[in-house]
Amino acid sequence: MEGTFIRWSRFCSEVGEDMKKIAIAMLLGATGAANAVEIEGSAGVASNYVWRGATQSDGNPVLQGSIGVTTEKGFYANAWGSQVDYNDDTTAEIDLSVGFSNDINDTVSYDVGYVRYSYTGDEAKFGDDAQEIYGTLSLGPVSGTLYRDIDNDSNYYAGSVDVSDIVSMPFDLSGFVGRDADSNMDAGVVLGNSFMEDKINVSYTWTWSEDDVDDSTHSLGVFYNF
Repeated sequence: MEGTFIRWSRFCSEVGEDMKKIAIAMLLGATGAANAVEIEGSAGVASNYVWRGATQSDGNPVLQGSIGVTTEKGFYANAWGSQVDYNDDTTAEIDLSVGFSNDINDTVSYDVGYVRYSYTGDEAKFGDDAQEIYGTLSLGPVSGTLYRDIDNDSNYYAGSVDVSDIVSMPFDLSGFVGRDADSNMDAGVVLGNSFMEDKINVSYTWTWSEDDVDDSTHSLGVFYNF
């Protein structure tokens, strides 16, 4: 328990103030764009932070949190943070994204945006952080996304299907697949459920990667949504 408390304290001290500033800036910006603004967020713990088929936490548990604002017109801004472990001085990742989403009809929708990946504890300046633009097209429960790395001119392709939208079941079940610029594949399955009027979400993710990165297969997460 003492070790968990120390990790939580360090995480909050390193990214807490930044997250507050980001949330306030997003809220002010979104309020200027539309009268009606919806604010949502989450906080919780995951047994492993796996991204695009590879662990970002060396297989260790991490604290994660997010906050976002969405306007009635479809514009949104999000801030997401997680502890990381790259066996160096990097301690946390903060992703900032802005975008626009819209429903064309009851079946077809799209989402376009920009995301910047920033890290605390590393030597990179904020302007040198990785950044991508993305576009998603959804047809009912099936969606496909193209991520374009602005600096490296490389693409990452992702697809997903929400099985529980197709077949009625007492839990959420979805599958995903991705391919990077080197044609390496990753795929997986997410099994989850929500409780207490969707305030608590529990999920398990199984990931397969063509690169076969160690400690990247399993992740269990528990989050509180607000």
